[in-house]
Amino acid sequence: MNLEGISAGIWMKFLPGFKILTLMKRQFFFGFIITTLLFISLSKSFYGQEWTEPVNISNLGGYSLDPDMVIDHKGIIHVVWSYNITGSHWLIMYAKSEDDGLTWTEPLDILQNTDLWMLQPHIACDSKSNLYVTYTHDGNSWTPEGRLIKMLTYDGHQWSESFVVSENMPGSHYPTVLIDDKDDLYVFWGYLSDEMYYRYRKGDQWSNIFCPYCDSTDLYFFSDGVVVYDNLIQLVGTSMSSNYYGERPQYYKHYLENSLWAYPEMISNDTIVVDIDISLNKSLVPETAYRKMSTIAVREVSDSTMHTIKEGNSWDNPNLVSGTDKRQVGQQIAIDQNNDVHIVETEYFVSTELETELVHYFRMDNKWFSQPIDSSDNLCNYPTLLFAKNKLYVVYWWHSEELEKGYIRFSKYDIITNIKEEVKQIPELKIYPNPGARNIFIEFEPSAPPGDNTKHQHINLSVFDISGKLIKTLCNKTLPPERQRLLWNGTDQSGKEVQSGSYLVRLKTGSKTATQTVEIIK
Repeated sequence: MNLEGISAGIWMKFLPGFKILTLMKRQFFFGFIITTLLFISLSKSFYGQEWTEPVNISNLGGYSLDPDMVIDHKGIIHVVWSYNITGSHWLIMYAKSEDDGLTWTEPLDILQNTDLWMLQPHIACDSKSNLYVTYTHDGNSWTPEGRLIKMLTYDGHQWSESFVVSENMPGSHYPTVLIDDKDDLYVFWGYLSDEMYYRYRKGDQWSNIFCPYCDSTDLYFFSDGVVVYDNLIQLVGTSMSSNYYGERPQYYKHYLENSLWAYPEMISNDTIVVDIDISLNKSLVPETAYRKMSTIAVREVSDSTMHTIKEGNSWDNPNLVSGTDKRQVGQQIAIDQNNDVHIVETEYFVSTELETELVHYFRMDNKWFSQPIDSSDNLCNYPTLLFAKNKLYVVYWWHSEELEKGYIRFSKYDIITNIKEEVKQIPELKIYPNPGARNIFIEFEPSAPPGDNTKHQHINLSVFDISGKLIKTLCNKTLPPERQRLLWNGTDQSGKEVQSGSYLVRLKTGSKTATQTVEIIK
């Protein structure tokens, strides 16, 4: 038998089929490549560009932890964190970058602490770029009963001595520091297992210590806050009650002019686990991201991330950002100049609690897209996310069990290439010159109620900085429904010239709100 002939015959018989199959495979392969490249291209168009390569800003060896960040009005980035020397000996470290995160100063021990427990630092800055750092101090080395909230300041030249904020309240912890549009200072903290307390400083005078909701049978805790227009502090946090299991997300408002606390608003009926954050959109409406405990019995692998927005007097139904296949923690939210929402969080893989990834979620056309920022075989946690100068900035803790070290890392994300044309031009407002140095003219026409073009409307025209802090109110009165032109001379409420940078002009007329960016260049 001629096996070679039979083999050749079989090959010749099926050769056309093999050619067709090969051609189909080639077409499928090239189609797959084109589809993949198109997907990558679209993904990049969603984000503008990727996050920068993470930079280690601690460079200390050992364990660094609990970073917090603020960007002052000169664009300088300031970061504080805790650094471990021994089990009960922690330092508060500080570093800054004057070139948008490219280079950093050497870490500075701002307390010169020789043997005590110092953790949970938070940082804020006022309109003069003075820095304020709060932290938890333990004078008894690791005993909760000895913990107090302390604060120190930096005037651009030297750090002050520490000051005890939670006087006569040993057992205080988890401080948060906020500064309002008048540069008044507010410090919030927890006390033992009870409610949250706070204290404020106007000028050089400190107030008494207050507990907003101590007369309630429920327990309320603060997590994060924003000081915004109309002398209003908005905060989010959690609550506990005998009427439901676990903790629920809460929203709080504090009116500064009359020191009035509004009754807490429950954001949703979800049971959450600690992590919740708040940001304001371009209409200065609050939006939140929080960690939902999806299934109580197996929360370690089923937590999810939810997002919601305040609609009028209530909160919208929460929408799912990331699912329940991983454990999501450390949720942070920021809203950019396009009014797009960004959420950064840590995701633990189900297979191991030691493998994590820092992930950025971005919403476009009511859909959520994700992009990795950094990963670690061990831990990648405690992010702080900020939006400024058309960029996102994140600082976080990166830990390697193999190296036995914990670092503070920094990354940024430029979204200026993704500005939407329809957002840049708002028909209700005409601002010129823009950019300008001073004497900025703002033209608008108050909206009249339907069917009545003669009725006067109450107008509020105000200028805010990019973080939402009120700079100046230009108009707050009733005007006729005709074209108006007002002048902003580039000063704040006290008559002092503002610094160069981006500012938001917000017009509220009738039921409409319009916001537009103006650039001050000197």
